Amino acid sequence: MTDWLARLQPGEIPIFRHTHRALAEFGPRREHLAAREIAQEVLADPLATLHTLHTVNKKVAQRYGTEVPTVEHALMMWGIGAYLDAARGLPILETTPAGRDARALKALGVLARRAQHAAWQARDFAVQHSDIRAEEVQVAAILWHLPEMLLWLRAPEEARRLERLGRARPAAEAEMEVLGQSMGAFRLQLLEAWSIPELTRDLLDERHAERARQTILAASLDIARRSERGWWDEGFLAAYNALAGVVNLPVENVIATVHGNAARVARHGDWLAATPSAAWIPMIPGPWPQEPDEEEAAATEAARPAPVQPKPEVVAPGAMAGKSPAPVEAHQAPTPATPAPTPAPVTAPTTQPSAPAPAEEPGHTVCPMPDKQVFRETIRGIEGHLDGSLNLNQMSALILKGLHTGLGLSRILFAMITPDGERVKSRFTLGVPTEDSLRHFEFRLDGKDLFAQLMGKMQGVWINEGNRERLWPMVDPRLQKVIGAGDFYAMSLFNGGKPLGLIYADRGHGECGLDPLTYTDFKMFCLQAARGMAKVKG
Repeated sequence: MTDWLARLQPGEIPIFRHTHRALAEFGPRREHLAAREIAQEVLADPLATLHTLHTVNKKVAQRYGTEVPTVEHALMMWGIGAYLDAARGLPILETTPAGRDARALKALGVLARRAQHAAWQARDFAVQHSDIRAEEVQVAAILWHLPEMLLWLRAPEEARRLERLGRARPAAEAEMEVLGQSMGAFRLQLLEAWSIPELTRDLLDERHAERARQTILAASLDIARRSERGWWDEGFLAAYNALAGVVNLPVENVIATVHGNAARVARHGDWLAATPSAAWIPMIPGPWPQEPDEEEAAATEAARPAPVQPKPEVVAPGAMAGKSPAPVEAHQAPTPATPAPTPAPVTAPTTQPSAPAPAEEPGHTVCPMPDKQVFRETIRGIEGHLDGSLNLNQMSALILKGLHTGLGLSRILFAMITPDGERVKSRFTLGVPTEDSLRHFEFRLDGKDLFAQLMGKMQGVWINEGNRERLWPMVDPRLQKVIGAGDFYAMSLFNGGKPLGLIYADRGHGECGLDPLTYTDFKMFCLQAARGMAKVKG
């Protein structure tokens, strides 16, 4: 093994300054924190993710012969207080040699941003596929980027060489020359050395590409990589079609979800200097300019002769009286011939003082808007009461609030299995007037209509214009009258293999429609709601 390759083996690893600060701020609240809240910060930092999983799996595998594939589980095994204490002693990336190397730090920031994007897409589509262990796919998307990050961190010269060769040759050739093998094989060997669970390594193994989880993962990684150079690459279509096939949605819905995820992860990772892919979404079609080799550009700039400064013209006193001085052109640094595009700045509209007052617009319906803060607080609230501290009424009220205020849904209904086990009947509602027929929502569990089919396993449906002709006839005619014609979401809730009930939600049947982004959040929320309902007391 070469010296630089040996440097990539397990050992102390730094984390980004932002992560170090965030974990330190958790300290005073450690007694009131859930593992999931800390995991969100750790998962945003690929280096912190690697450190956490490596440390826990090294200890757990040796002691119990088992593996821990998710950060949330790892934190619970470690202990929140003990983890936060240990995190205080971790080195900060920006103070290490790699952090003081501007080129290496920039590359690490780009890779971290890419890992965040891929992980966000992967987890979201895994949830849409009703994967109850979606974080495993999320973690795999993050760790996929670790070989390159470790190269920039511990073997920057080899990382530069790989980058240079990759510009001039196919990636496979560059990898063979620098690594002596493909990046895929190198990745699996490296992650095994770092005690990453076999389950995670299998997700990253290209030999299992036909499986649904691997399809989601591969498409998410491809989208995150391509989108750094704009969103008009024809190669996106293959990823969109692959995701559409797995989650059974139209391609246009998949594209809308992907763009929404890109925007959300950009805001979540705003502490990174690297430009997020979401910045390029508004761009019009066109070729992406060739990116110059930064080292060559720097060398060219260093060799460029200094500009000759013209001698100042001597002017007799008073000769310029009454004249405006000629403009002096400031020296400007040369720019590359084909600079990478930057997002256009958003400027506030200017007010024309002489413009006439606009005509008053006719009244229109004000549609409810999701409150993401309430949504996140409700998720955390359910998580914090999985100890059986809430009864059925209290847990239901918490769930209905998250759907109504957190997701901006107007009419919400929670139907439960009747005591005789034969029917599913409305039990709790929010935003449903007394005279509304939706209050009489009820169906037989052994029926053949759409809602009875949903109760076969934990799954959801979104009735909309694109599928109404096919799915609406599957709804019992009596329930069609109860619901009314319009878009709605519905999802069954299960505790293991036991059905608990069903959640129905819509935004009324007026101008306020539903959208794919809210549907994704709705399904994710229902997964959490099922966990909460399974733990109520009494």
